[in-house]
Amino acid sequence: MNKVTVTKQQMEAVIAQRDLHAKGLKNVISSLLNGAKFHSESAPLNDMSLEQIVLAWHGHAEIEKEYVSIDEAMKASDDGSLVSFHPKEGSKITGLLHRKLKDNWLGDYSLKELIKGKWSIEGDNL
Repeated sequence: MNKVTVTKQQMEAVIAQRDLHAKGLKNVISSLLNGAKFHSESAPLNDMSLEQIVLAWHGHAEIEKEYVSIDEAMKASDDGSLVSFHPKEGSKITGLLHRKLKDNWLGDYSLKELIKGKWSIEGDNL
């Protein structure tokens, strides 16, 4: 089976619908097939395939990584969050980011690679 991904907002919309209608997956799918459009916090459902909805409903869809700029990563790190640099697909390096990039765990990468690279915020540094 292929990996199915959804955005964080899509997953939240599916969970909200699931919580409202415990046995309502058929109703949600039927509504979409009949052309209904969801609004407010459930609007992300409108852009999802039926496969995404079904797998997310049952907890089998993977949430897509949300990438941020190096500036956002630095701010989050300053606030105490761990951040990750993703130098290539499927790999990441995680740590606290310091303003002096030369004193970092990222010494193997050029400034250009760091600025143009993909970053994510992993959460609080415990």
